[in-house]
Amino acid sequence: MRHEVIVGVERRRRWRDDEKQAILEEVGVNGATVTDVARRHDITRQHIYQWRRALRRKGLGAGSDRTVFLPLPPLTSDEAPDVPVATS
Repeated sequence: MRHEVIVGVERRRRWRDDEKQAILEEVGVNGATVTDVARRHDITRQHIYQWRRALRRKGLGAGSDRTVFLPLPPLTSDEAPDVPVATS
């Protein structure tokens, strides 16, 4: 169990965008969860989710987190690959 002794007035911390980005990039590294990263930096999980959303809006977030669907034209029978069909 961790205990903290607070001396004086605690001020809100300010995080620069590059600091937020670095913290966000820790999620998933070696299996680190949002909870793990939040605990490591003594912030709430909600901070991470809010930062992720805000940085994406600014265009600074990782684009690899988004799923993008691309339209593809249907294949004709000549273009369809020869794949064996499973029968039961």
